[in-house]
Amino acid sequence: MYLKRFLITVFILAFMLGNFSCKKDFSKISTSDWKPEIAAPFIHTTIVLNNLFADDSNLVTQADSTLIYFYHEDSVFKISADTLLEIEENIHQEQMFSLGELYMPSFGFDTDFTLNDILPYLDQEVQDTLIEYNGTENYFPPFSILEQITVDTEAIDDYVELTFSRGKLFVELSNGLPVALQNIDFNVVDVNNNFIIKNIFVTELLPDEQLLDSTDISGLTLGNKFAFEINSFENQGSFPDKVFIDLEEGLLFGLETRNLEVINGMAKITEQIMYSEISWIDIPVDDQQLFNILFSDGILTYNLHSDLNVGIMVNLSLPSSEINGNIPSQEFDLTAGGNVNEQWDISGMSTNLTTDPAQNFNRMPVQLEILILPTNYIVEFDSSDNVNGFLSMEELTIGYADGYLGQQIINISQDTLDFNFDFLKNLEGELILEEPSMTIDYTNSIGVPIRIKTELFGINTQTGVSQYLEYDSVDIVIPSEIGGEADGEILIDKYNSSIVDFMAFRPDRIIYYGGGITNPDGYSINFIDDNDKLIGNSELKIPLILRADHLSFSDTLAFSGSSDDIPLEEGLMQLNILNGFPFDLDMSLILSDSISGQTIDEIVFENIASAIVDDNGKVSEKILSEIIVEFDELFLENMKISNRILLEVETSTFENGSVPVVLYSNYEIKIAIGFLVKLSP
Repeated sequence: MYLKRFLITVFILAFMLGNFSCKKDFSKISTSDWKPEIAAPFIHTTIVLNNLFADDSNLVTQADSTLIYFYHEDSVFKISADTLLEIEENIHQEQMFSLGELYMPSFGFDTDFTLNDILPYLDQEVQDTLIEYNGTENYFPPFSILEQITVDTEAIDDYVELTFSRGKLFVELSNGLPVALQNIDFNVVDVNNNFIIKNIFVTELLPDEQLLDSTDISGLTLGNKFAFEINSFENQGSFPDKVFIDLEEGLLFGLETRNLEVINGMAKITEQIMYSEISWIDIPVDDQQLFNILFSDGILTYNLHSDLNVGIMVNLSLPSSEINGNIPSQEFDLTAGGNVNEQWDISGMSTNLTTDPAQNFNRMPVQLEILILPTNYIVEFDSSDNVNGFLSMEELTIGYADGYLGQQIINISQDTLDFNFDFLKNLEGELILEEPSMTIDYTNSIGVPIRIKTELFGINTQTGVSQYLEYDSVDIVIPSEIGGEADGEILIDKYNSSIVDFMAFRPDRIIYYGGGITNPDGYSINFIDDNDKLIGNSELKIPLILRADHLSFSDTLAFSGSSDDIPLEEGLMQLNILNGFPFDLDMSLILSDSISGQTIDEIVFENIASAIVDDNGKVSEKILSEIIVEFDELFLENMKISNRILLEVETSTFENGSVPVVLYSNYEIKIAIGFLVKLSP
């Protein structure tokens, strides 16, 4: 019987993540120690752990020789500022300004009513006496007027007719006669409307005494011409005293108005403020309370149409806003019955939205002053005459905002991470990765608290197995100041997720989606700039720290056979192995048919001890094992008919898979297999 050279393929299936190393001198293992009748070395080889893995660019050997699977994907999610802060591009507000009450200047006049004017209304004897004694001291005759006397006044040039909403009319009567007057009864009359404004009765008015009376003219419509209708008055004469009689002396009627406001009429209009108030534009944002805002772009348009018969001047300003350090304002004239359309670019305008005492957020003040221009002619007007306004803020984009941005739901669009574990494709068996982790590194410049929860759904496209990765939601770190950035990471590991079970079925595709919520803990002060963003980059890191059971691997071994002319009968096969792997091993030498794959015969070397592992899961000492098994003539016959010899190894990690181990790329096993045979006679 002769040994022939056989092609031996050692097929190693192992799900191992690490590096192997060995420094023990394997030269001590030698067939010279076996003392056979004939010692025939058969296999002498070294298996290095790093050589057992298929090529995979994602499997990285680190500086300390540990192995780690590393997968990186940029921009797995991105949240931009416009996701969190959106306002309507156009804001419209209509306004109507009624003319309302106009201020009118006070007016008044004095009218003399002398004895000469009174004479025609006295009896003839009194007339004669007064004429006779005119310019002398004498007894003043008693008298009473015989009929009503009307004292007309001159018309007022500044108006034709007015309806007063407010005003006082003051009437003055002075006695310029040298005798007391009794039972004075007179009316103040609106001549144009034949209307008695006020009736006044005075029991007695002494010489040089003055009467002052008033009446409220609110609600009255009055013309521009007045009269005093004297119904009666009398005197008792001066006897026994003589007085100086002067026919140019008499009564003085005075009329004066004060605090006049009118709602309609025909008059000359003086310059005055028609409207001067702040109106408020509500910034349309949902459940947000903005304090300050910067418009990076925008146009403000103000359209006015006047139904007035007078010209006006309009001053429009935004008192809580600034552009280049100045309050935006415009001034323009609007002719009677005219239109104007004014606009300005508000790009770069910052606005304080907190100045409304009733609501200190989301409110932008607009100061509008309408000044009525004076007329030198009579115009007709009514308080219901309008100026119609239309304010529009258009093409708005937000450059910056602060305040409370509310609790908003954020959606992360679905996407897919495609990766593979090519280095595991030759591995079979039960394997548990102890320290897998997925890290999403992010950079955040958005000053808004965000809590993110991303759903991860893994699929093994080869087996069809799928599973969700369950993990806790994460709060994103925010910058401490405007323009700053905060770096952070979302770490998904065995302490906050089911990633160990998730990676156990070897997903090669992860579908991710999900979302988050802003201000998850409620009210806080936020800030955001239009360039702010939150960008997350994903890294999958799997240090090859594992527990495994019934894991198999193989390698192609070099071997040598005996001389063809040496007859073999039976004998022993000896395995000398220096194990630098942190695995307990069972090794089988299998004779097979490479075409059919059928096993013809095998020899098993059992209970090969693992290398010693320290508390950190690292091999601390290699273990030398020597195992001898018998073979018979049938095995030798089977060797002749087989065309492939496989060396299969089944492993468990240290202490039967109960202790996690770290795989190093330079871990190794040194193997020597030889025959102890008898020669055939």
